[in-house]
Amino acid sequence: MQPYPIDIHTHQFPSVPGEAIVCCRPNAFYPQKDNWYSVGIHPWSLNDCDWKETVSKTKFESLVYHPQVLAIGETGLDRLIKTPLPQQMETLRYQALVAEAVDKPLILHLVKSTAELLTLKKELSPREPWIIHGFRGKVQLALELVRHGLYLSFGANYQEEALKQTPANRLLLETDESNVPIADLYKKAALLRGITDKEIMETVSANIRRVFFKH
Repeated sequence: MQPYPIDIHTHQFPSVPGEAIVCCRPNAFYPQKDNWYSVGIHPWSLNDCDWKETVSKTKFESLVYHPQVLAIGETGLDRLIKTPLPQQMETLRYQALVAEAVDKPLILHLVKSTAELLTLKKELSPREPWIIHGFRGKVQLALELVRHGLYLSFGANYQEEALKQTPANRLLLETDESNVPIADLYKKAALLRGITDKEIMETVSANIRRVFFKH
């Protein structure tokens, strides 16, 4: 059986196949044996061109049904880019609805757009988990997002108090674009939370199974 991943978001292929969920844009999705993937339309892509001109909805939806695709994303909202927020919201809403249709979680890039994201979540009332990847916000924001039912994934850089206070059943870890080994991130998280390496691995692994392998 293919192993469960322990790194829920990376842009690099892991040294051990199946150890991570590799994030791909639709036009770059060429699945390799024994690897896991997420596929999504990043808000930064909308600066370059209209994604609808390069990826048809039919093609996108066929990609995300692939059995090695565990999640939709990353997608999301970013107030610091030029693309108007309404256009970003349209693309996010579309992908959130696809995630519901294919019964897979949504991995989110979120920059200074919390209110808009929570408004959309309230509107859609998704059954599928929504995950904020690479979370770097303060503990107050972390707890607000958790109250609204979101999961938080921490990478190499974050506010330590936020990681310490994130409820165990909402905690995930990732390498994203860093070169820090995922094992090192688990060790640091264990140290911050005052638990053993084994306990942090069991905690996050249980969350990964529940979010990505619920069938």
